[in-house]
Amino acid sequence: MDVTSFWLIVCGAGVIQSLFLSVYIFYAKNIRPEERLLLAALLLAITLRLVKSIGWFFFDITDQSFLNMGFAAHGFIGPMLVLYFLRKTDSKATLIVKVAILLPALILVMASPFMSLTNFWYVGGYKGLLYLTAAYLIWSMYLLWVIFKQKKIYFPWYRNLFIGVAIFCLSYFTNYIFGLNPYITGPVIYSMVIYFISFVMFSNQEIFTPLGDKKKYKNINLSPDQIEKHREKVESVMVNEKPYLDSDFSLTELSQITSIPKHLLSRFFSENLNQNFTDYTNGYRIRRAKELLVDPSFQNHKIAFIAYDCGFNSLSSFNSAFKKLTGTSPSEFKKTAPMTVEVVASN
Repeated sequence: MDVTSFWLIVCGAGVIQSLFLSVYIFYAKNIRPEERLLLAALLLAITLRLVKSIGWFFFDITDQSFLNMGFAAHGFIGPMLVLYFLRKTDSKATLIVKVAILLPALILVMASPFMSLTNFWYVGGYKGLLYLTAAYLIWSMYLLWVIFKQKKIYFPWYRNLFIGVAIFCLSYFTNYIFGLNPYITGPVIYSMVIYFISFVMFSNQEIFTPLGDKKKYKNINLSPDQIEKHREKVESVMVNEKPYLDSDFSLTELSQITSIPKHLLSRFFSENLNQNFTDYTNGYRIRRAKELLVDPSFQNHKIAFIAYDCGFNSLSSFNSAFKKLTGTSPSEFKKTAPMTVEVVASN
């Protein structure tokens, strides 16, 4: 077997593994829908780019549709990585922002039927695509730093994913812009890295499992010191950072902020605090609401305003939670609370 045939086998195996991982992630039930779509699309884009490189380098395929398919796929790699990392930070990207991130790649797809090597790619188009991808990688690297600063659990997964994608994309950049390495460098390296990425993913399924694998952790017992540390950390976050004021606050976010795995947090609430996460969070929201209901500066505000201000996403959920925890309605509390204060003051 000659060297060319060997590298063809390596790259072909990389294509198969990358495509398999993309399909697996797309149909995985333990990954959140948006996250699943972004990861699957990222790997599919890399796979198509890899196929184009193999076809052009090893088989001298020059069909324009085939080449444009690979270039268009290249255009989606950077945006998909950015969107995935944005999803893993605490920032909330709007639909307009997401469309703007994807816009260059979408334009590239729509214009592909009219592009050729001579009228676009070899007269600056390919160079522009490489620079644009490099810009997305820089953005992704910044988001990776944000993820690290927010102390996300399983940070090595995001780091390793970024390294694999960056090496693949930058190999084309350094080949075409600077002529520093052979064209096939990126496909060969990625074909090796994808197996490492697959190993990390399959070895750490809890990276994606929304609520943790309860069976796997059912025999884990927390020591009194661990329970107290978890209690102090959670209470410190709730009191000082007040994340519960965000109506989208979730157990996942609390896990990310405290760096306590979700399955341990869930068990901590149910077994050590004898309540679920929702009731625990609503307890802080209701305490905040009670303060505002008796605050003279809020007397002219509607109860609905106070409900939303305290992190509830509807007035009905606020009323239900308030009555569940206090035994009375917000309006009744607002009427009787000042009287209670006056009685206490007179005594």
